[in-house]
Amino acid sequence: MTVPYTTLEQRGLQTPESLMEIPGPNAHPVLIAKYMLLLASLLRHLHPDLHKKIKGLSESPRAVMERLADLAIGHVTTNDELLGSIEGLESVMIESVYHANVGSLRRSWLTGRRAMNIAQLMGINRLDHQAHYKVLDTRTKYDLPLMWFRIVFLDRYLCLMLGLSQGSLDRSMASDGFLASDTPMGRLERIHCVIASRILERNETQPSAEGLALTRTLDVELQKAARSLPSKWWLTPNLTAKPIDPQALFWSARRLSAQLLHYNLLNQLHLPYILRSSSSDRRYEYSLIACVNASREVLSRFIALRSFDGFAYNCRTVDFLALMAAMTLLLAHLDSNLSETDNLLAHQYHSDRAMIEKVQENMKEVNRLNSDTLSAKSANLLCKLLTIEVETADGYPHSAGVVSVQEVGGRATPSDQDDDAVVSVHIPYFGIIKIAREGISKAIPLSQDPAPLTGTSAFSPTTGGGVSTGRTDDTHRDSAYRTSALALSRSIEVPSSAILTPIDTSYGAASSAHSNPYSRSQGHGQIGVRLPPVNGINSAATHLTLQQNEEGLSHSILEHDIYPGLAAGVEDWAFQGVDLAFFESLMRSTAGLGGNAMGVGL
Repeated sequence: MTVPYTTLEQRGLQTPESLMEIPGPNAHPVLIAKYMLLLASLLRHLHPDLHKKIKGLSESPRAVMERLADLAIGHVTTNDELLGSIEGLESVMIESVYHANVGSLRRSWLTGRRAMNIAQLMGINRLDHQAHYKVLDTRTKYDLPLMWFRIVFLDRYLCLMLGLSQGSLDRSMASDGFLASDTPMGRLERIHCVIASRILERNETQPSAEGLALTRTLDVELQKAARSLPSKWWLTPNLTAKPIDPQALFWSARRLSAQLLHYNLLNQLHLPYILRSSSSDRRYEYSLIACVNASREVLSRFIALRSFDGFAYNCRTVDFLALMAAMTLLLAHLDSNLSETDNLLAHQYHSDRAMIEKVQENMKEVNRLNSDTLSAKSANLLCKLLTIEVETADGYPHSAGVVSVQEVGGRATPSDQDDDAVVSVHIPYFGIIKIAREGISKAIPLSQDPAPLTGTSAFSPTTGGGVSTGRTDDTHRDSAYRTSALALSRSIEVPSSAILTPIDTSYGAASSAHSNPYSRSQGHGQIGVRLPPVNGINSAATHLTLQQNEEGLSHSILEHDIYPGLAAGVEDWAFQGVDLAFFESLMRSTAGLGGNAMGVGL
């Protein structure tokens, strides 16, 4: 984090002995805290089987890891009086990476912002080199512009996953001078940092034709960045090569990490447009194919990483990338099956499904060995999505589409014989994702007196199931909706009542609102966006339903203990809001972009 790639290539990596040199009894508290955080990070990287082989400890290595980190954080990295040095800033950076590696992305983001603020107070972000800081140990190696770049890069990386605003708009890290002095992989990372900033900036604006044009521009820039490296560089690194060379392994891991970030950026860039690819407007097919291919690249590298024992249980952010890629791939197949045009992904369905099942198996294995909450819930969510299939009769790609739930060990059964069959998946603090003949939609429940959801749950709530099936009754639907004066499309609907389900940190099956103690006395408006019917039947284009109040998400979700807290750890909030940000991004363009592009709008 503090030494440039050029220096590492010339001088090699520091030995473990030099990195883990124990500070003396009179060492500065910051140097001791830095050592403790490095040791905690090392323990985090150990395979669970090695924990059993470590003898002579009064408590488990995991308990030691947590206690070391807690003490360093509680006494030093959160103590403002101790953080005026380069080592103090480095310790906060190590803490941020530590939180990310254990899966607590929100704490990592908060700590990263603390590092950003300290760096700005020191002035290391300034190009005039008028920084004010001290160095506690003359042996400390550091590069101020590089440290600032790493702080900003991690911030943007986390902001993309969590759906947050970036902390700095600085893009000087990709200036000609910095690019010329870095290695090819270093240049790629700097370009990634700037492109991430521009994606975040786009996401802050309302969907528009200009946003789509910027998306195409950034896509071209990602292609250009990829071409700056040899074709062989983009092959998945072989982490299992024998004999193991620590230096070569380090660079292979860095290369794989850069590849993952590249394909994740490509996914994040095009994600808002993939649900529009099933409409008759073919301009969005490129985004669909780009996301699908990028997701495959992410998943193949995740499998390679998690198949190697040396990296099988660390860097939990990769698990989030794999989860998003798997969900993207599954939803792309579901939406393509509902398309009124030819299904471009039909021949890849089985191989893609097999890859996702392999990812799910890896996550289950990590949970089995390490009692890992994130892996367990990720595997569970993928299991629920894998059970959903859309059957299409030959020759009738649209009108004969049937949503079905694949029973474990059995044949697929239609969720309902009615044409309005729907499968619902809960996303905590986001709402309910509904997959039906009309497409994929979202609903955030707010009303107190709704009609109960009809249909039967595909999975029992007691087993943590997250998919339920039901159908919408046309008569009830028509009577429950009235036209809104806010015209986002030709069809705007505001319900007098809506289905309300209790939402918690697990993926439970949908249920009636009458059992929810947090329901509010009055519901808020619902804005529905539905493209006009095609030939008398519902269009397969996305049907987006957004229920929200003026402030956004339901107060009933945020005001009670059902919400785990802004900085909840991975044990209390496994997905950390990554799933929420994913679906927000997935559906952000379905309301706004289509307005101008398709001739309907405010």
